[in-house]
This record gives sequence, C-alpha cells and structure tokens, in this order.
Amino acid sequence: MTVTERAVDVGAADRIEAMAGIAESVDGVAPLGEQPLRALRGPAGEVRHFLASDPAASESDAGGPSASPSAGDPAIVGYAQLTGTGDEATVEMVVDPEHRRRGHGSALLRAVFNAEPRAAVWAHGDLTAARALAENLGLARTRELLKMRRRAADGPTLPEPRASEGIETGALADAASEGGSRWAGMDARDEFLRVNNAAFSWHPEQGGWTREQLDDRLAVDWVDPGAVFLAVDTSGEIPRLAGFHWTKTVAEPGKSIEGEVYVVAVDPADQGRGLGGLLTAIGVAHLESTVGAESVVLYVEGDNLPAIRTYERLGFAVEHRDVTYASR
Repeated sequence: MTVTERAVDVGAADRIEAMAGIAESVDGVAPLGEQPLRALRGPAGEVRHFLASDPAASESDAGGPSASPSAGDPAIVGYAQLTGTGDEATVEMVVDPEHRRRGHGSALLRAVFNAEPRAAVWAHGDLTAARALAENLGLARTRELLKMRRRAADGPTLPEPRASEGIETGALADAASEGGSRWAGMDARDEFLRVNNAAFSWHPEQGGWTREQLDDRLAVDWVDPGAVFLAVDTSGEIPRLAGFHWTKTVAEPGKSIEGEVYVVAVDPADQGRGLGGLLTAIGVAHLESTVGAESVVLYVEGDNLPAIRTYERLGFAVEHRDVTYASR
C-alpha cells in the first residue's frame, strides 16, 4: 500500500468517481461533494490530490466493481482531496468499501496532515466508521453542519409575516438600485455585502466576500432577484438593510421541486427584532406556494442554537449531519 500526491489523469478520475459511487451506495451518503468531484477534472488551482494504491487490488478485484471499464485504474483504493491552505484548508476523502479496515484511510490522512497540519477533514453523514478513524488518529471534532428539512404536506402553518416597526420587506428586484422603485438612496448590493460579512464574520466560506464575489454569485443562472427577500429599516433618512433571505429552487427532470433556504443573514445590530424568523417564513412561503416546492431544505451550523430553534418552530427537522475533524 502506498499514498502518493500527484495529478489526477482521466483514468484515475474515472476510478475515483466510480469508487465514490460505490461508497455512496454502501453508506447511504456521498463521500465527496459536488465541488470536489468537479475538481477531479478541472484546473489544479489550490487543489491537491492524494491517492492510496494497492497493486494487489488489480488482481484480487478482477471482475469486481473496481475493474469495470469505466472505473479507470483498479489499483487506486482510496482518495483524498486537499483544498486551500492553513486555517482555510479542507479535505474530503473516500476509501473503496472493498478495501476498508486495511489502513488506507489512516495512511491518506497522515499524508494530508503532513502536507497541511491545520486542515479540517469533512466526514459526511457522521458515520460510525469515520468517528472510529478520527478516534484512532486522535483527531478533534471541530464543526458540525446540519441539514434540516420541512415538508409542505405535513409542516405547521407558517406564521403571518409581521415586521417590527420601521421594517419593510420586499425582494432584491424591488430595490431602486436594481431597477425597481423602492428604497431610493440605498445601494442594495453594497448593503447586502455589508450585512453578509457582518453576520458571517466567523464563517470560513460565507464571510469575507468582496463586491466582485457577490456580483458573480448573483449572476449565476439559478438566481432570481425576485426570490431574494430583504428586510429594510426605513426609520432613518437613508434606507438600511437589516437582513436578507436568499432562496434557491432545485428542479430536476422527473423529480419533485425542492426549495432551499440558501442564506439567511441578519445585521448583528438588528438581532432580537425577530427578523430571522420573519425572513425565513417569507422565503419558505414563496418556495411552497409560488414555486410549488414539496419540501424545503437548509444547512445550519450545529452550534447555532438560536437559528436551529427558529427553524424547528417553522417545521424543520434534522435530516443529516456532516462534521469536520482536525489534528489536535
């Protein structure tokens, strides 16, 4: 068994994708996210690839799943992808179910930590095997991300949206700076960026955005400015954004429509005014009534208890947990 860091060629990418598919069918959860899978065939950038190989696998797995024509090099039995550096470094990994309990996972993580000691390793689904591996290596559990879901058919009735005094609600498309007719004098995107970065100053992915990053994200195909909901404080001379709810709709052929509470942010100066619950309810009502979503999902940090309680009151329940581990 060997672990090497090297570029991923077409054959290796085929094998890793096939291995991830096998692992998902066995575990019930995908080991690699959408972005790591795309990075297998994309430009190198900050992505580093670690491959665990077992030459004996080429012979012992003949005729098995890893020897299928689309699977590439059958000798690859494990894979880890390292993205970023320092405190921003993250890792996702997979080991072929047929080759587990042979030290491949441990070897991959040791190689990753040698390359980037402060990396955070994602364990999707918080599986027992991942917890055991982390314990054996003395890793610390550092983050928990919850996936929560509300089903329209059996969710509680959403509360009537009642904004506190001085607050107006509407959509990003309504703002004068976006071509609408409301909140003249307020640059909606500048305010959006200010609130986002203040609310998520601690967050490794959501915080620290630039205007260019925001413009890029708002320009993607699925974004509907009419489905990005704002809470605007109009009590001052110039309107000021107090919070927003960015919704997303996922509609795949042959599948029911799913909505997503993509981002909810409230200006820390406006905490305690009930804006998080108000904005979430407005967005969910839009997704269920206007879009026709049969269910709505969201992702929230496991230690954000106030937000979790708000979502539970609106009928969301925890469906899935992802965690990260890091070296002590």
